[in-house]
Amino acid sequence: MKNIMKYIGALLVVAGFVGCSDWNIPEREVFENQQGLEKYIPLLEAESEADLTPTMREYFAKLREYRKTPHVKGFGWFGNWTGRGSNAQNYLKMLPDSVDFVSLWGTRGNLSEEQKKDLKFFQEVKGGKALLCWIVQSLGDQMTPPGQDPTNYWVVEKGKGDFVEGVKAYANAICDTIEKYNLDGFDIDYEPNYGHSGTMANSDQISENSGNTQMFVFIKALSDRLRPAGRLLVMDGQPEKLSAEASKYIDHYIYQAYWERSTRSVIRKITQPHLEDWERKTIITVEFEQGWRTGGVPDYTSVREEINAYPEGRQIFDYATLDLPSGKRIGGIGTYHMEYDFANDPPYKWLKEALNLGNVVYPGKFE
Repeated sequence: MKNIMKYIGALLVVAGFVGCSDWNIPEREVFENQQGLEKYIPLLEAESEADLTPTMREYFAKLREYRKTPHVKGFGWFGNWTGRGSNAQNYLKMLPDSVDFVSLWGTRGNLSEEQKKDLKFFQEVKGGKALLCWIVQSLGDQMTPPGQDPTNYWVVEKGKGDFVEGVKAYANAICDTIEKYNLDGFDIDYEPNYGHSGTMANSDQISENSGNTQMFVFIKALSDRLRPAGRLLVMDGQPEKLSAEASKYIDHYIYQAYWERSTRSVIRKITQPHLEDWERKTIITVEFEQGWRTGGVPDYTSVREEINAYPEGRQIFDYATLDLPSGKRIGGIGTYHMEYDFANDPPYKWLKEALNLGNVVYPGKFE
């Protein structure tokens, strides 16, 4: 693991150099090891592995293999995605190589040709995954055709008068969109206790036979389509609302641990032993709409004195090196509006350094 992470660090230096180049210069330097190519193609402009140097192809092959090994996963909600222009902030393929998967914030399908190309490179060359994501509170959210009444469309028309059948139709419509654009799964943003309750979301536990049975049907229908195809189904917001049986259909429990101010408060929040494999599946996230300059809340206190020694970044650094009461390392970390971190020097400063600390400097146990 240390070797591949060092390799990642070396390429990031190259990527940083490339990112500062003038992408509009018509004639480009040819690298000595870029046999068969007429010109050097910056990563921002590369459309496939064939556009890369042999050294870079070897590096990305190793990166794809590394993703299969136990490690603190890198995640984020990625907004302002366009896949075009000269601003690297708007590209999936320019995310840090230590990022394993993202939820596309604000994307509902209908991808442009530029987005399709960027997505394909991110998936096939870098081995990353990109998920659809939105708040699910009522039947048909974000999928009801314009001008249609949700109840009439999903319950009467699609469900033949049966609400449960309408829920299944809604789940399958989401899966159809994911398959159409070759996306990698769905992130259910579920926050019934934070102002997002409705016909699909309430304060009851998500269970098959009692409580919130509608959400259970929704989750199972999504899982039955997505997971056999190797796609992900994750829940963020309030995954603690899952019952033990419902949790078996979820790949990751993602907590919005934005305003926690100590290691102990985070552990209290995420300790949910009723959830299947909760230690390995849990991902904790930091809010970067406001905290991108400082790496999270500035007054955070870690149980690690090494982390407390940092003047800034203690929240995200602590999350990446968090050992659970059993001794196992946290499953992953992420940031909300991860693209805001791009404005730091170097770009994505906090997320990259946090994942380096969690996977290389202070490696943890995963079994």
